[in-house]
Amino acid sequence: MRINSEELKGGVLVVAAGMCWGMTGTIQAFAPEKATSLTIGSARVFGAGLLLLIWILFRRRDILKHKKWDRTGLFVAAFGLTAYQFAFFSAVRLTGVAIGTMVAIGSAPVLAGSLGRLFFKECLSSRWFISTLLAVTGCSLLVAAGNSDFSSVSIPGALLALGAALSYALEGAGLRLIGTRDPVETVSLISILSALMALPWLMIGDISWIFSLRGIVCVFFLSVLTTILPFSLFAKGIGKITLGKAYTLSLSEPMTAWMLSTFLLGEKLSILGSAGVLLLFSGIIALACDKNK
Repeated sequence: MRINSEELKGGVLVVAAGMCWGMTGTIQAFAPEKATSLTIGSARVFGAGLLLLIWILFRRRDILKHKKWDRTGLFVAAFGLTAYQFAFFSAVRLTGVAIGTMVAIGSAPVLAGSLGRLFFKECLSSRWFISTLLAVTGCSLLVAAGNSDFSSVSIPGALLALGAALSYALEGAGLRLIGTRDPVETVSLISILSALMALPWLMIGDISWIFSLRGIVCVFFLSVLTTILPFSLFAKGIGKITLGKAYTLSLSEPMTAWMLSTFLLGEKLSILGSAGVLLLFSGIIALACDKNK
């Protein structure tokens, strides 16, 4: 079976992006005590936008002058990035980490695949369905292994988690509309727009923790390692593979998060968690070797 080198490259880039996103929880664990999940998410997006705005002012002032950008794509991606922060953290607050994470991350590949099929006429292979089932099941087992309380199920919370998944999928749809561009320039414009959208949440929340040394370092690493870098990798990779495939491969995020929490934060990997890692890894590998784009 021959695998197109460009498709393989796209898959590797998306997996790498997911691994970077998987660092979020570990970095967040070192944030000051006053930091809430919602202000951390907003600060992460705003910090990325601010850093990239500075980069544009010094290096790419003509980013809008000589290039025609798909404004709809930019807005959709920026809206998805911002809305995800609000929807996901609100969902977790209402319905708990376990249900919120399962619904948000687990349904994202299905929603992204559906968007790709409906709006971009992308094909969904039988291998994608099988791989996605394996990966989503593995993801669910990982979450279940780390959270024993499933009693706080909230319908509004579950709907917000589904909204978070849709927001996440919209990021990829926006990137698909934008097309093949310099990934850093693309992420710069999206992040700046997203930063403006996230500003109201920062203004109404307690952000005093950001101005401590620990807070500044935390926001910097969240902005660079879990936003700018992975989003750039994702923007580059998603142009080479379908939305559905990209979002299933990006489930390397929860696998990375769990491994980091095990080795760096001292959390024990249970039998259930080990089974989840195995299924998740199997789904990712099976899809990465798919010859269909």
